[in-house]
Amino acid sequence: MATFSKILFPTDFSGYSNGVLDHALAWAEGFGADVHMLHVVTVHNFDPFNPDLGFPDIGMEQSLHESAAKRMEEIAGYAVDRAPTVTRETRTSFSPWTEIVTVAQEQGADLIVMATHGHKGLQKLFLGSTAEKVLEHAPCPVLILRPDEDEIMPPPGRVESIVLPTDFSDEASQAAPLALELAGHFGAKLILFHCVEQDVPPPYYVVGITSIFELNDTILDISREQMAKLIPDDLADKLDHDFVVREGRSGQQLVSYAHEAVVDLIVMATHGHSGLEQALVGSTTDRVIRNTPCPVLVIRCKD
Repeated sequence: MATFSKILFPTDFSGYSNGVLDHALAWAEGFGADVHMLHVVTVHNFDPFNPDLGFPDIGMEQSLHESAAKRMEEIAGYAVDRAPTVTRETRTSFSPWTEIVTVAQEQGADLIVMATHGHKGLQKLFLGSTAEKVLEHAPCPVLILRPDEDEIMPPPGRVESIVLPTDFSDEASQAAPLALELAGHFGAKLILFHCVEQDVPPPYYVVGITSIFELNDTILDISREQMAKLIPDDLADKLDHDFVVREGRSGQQLVSYAHEAVVDLIVMATHGHSGLEQALVGSTTDRVIRNTPCPVLVIRCKD
């Protein structure tokens, strides 16, 4: 049965981050897990067009730590009855994400719960994302939430449906064991999701064929057979599950399905690509995290 014993909750005290706290506490309650809260005081915020943004003096850094300590105490008071233990820590660093990863390793965290602001386009390209970097380097699964006043997030702790996307690669399959365990723990329905990205050749448009399934009616059956292999024989009759096969771009179709089916959780693996490849090509994981209305539990693929 799935278990998490130590949850790391990084916070920058923003509305985004505070909105994730209830989800972290709900998972802590559900698994009897301890919660370690972390705030990183960033000591360098250089802006060449604003000389006032640079290294803070010692007094300013101390003031930031004192303010953070008060905020953390308030949060701890709210959280203390919802987890076996709630600890808190404030660190100083040039980079929040490096401290989050370091603390996760030091604390032996087996789950990180954090928010992403959902930056897109050029804003994302130039600013980057703390969540993105954590996903690339985290030593444990990361539960990412994108609080948005225009989206309705599932209530904290509600996991009645879990989507496991797969392209049948070994990397994608690494998320299957945890998805299966979580489905058992929550008593949730598991939906295995596959997207066929093969386009219909333009000459077929003339005769009205616009779907790849019309050209090859065996694709659906083959896809379902492959997805069925991800469910162990001893669970096939016990686990409430379904297979969904769509055509198009994987990330786009997965986001659409999450909206349509009101999914509670997506569990998926990421290859952890970064740099120019990520900026120019993007990734299915990145697209899903920045657009889906539900929490996404990301597992970094092992080499």
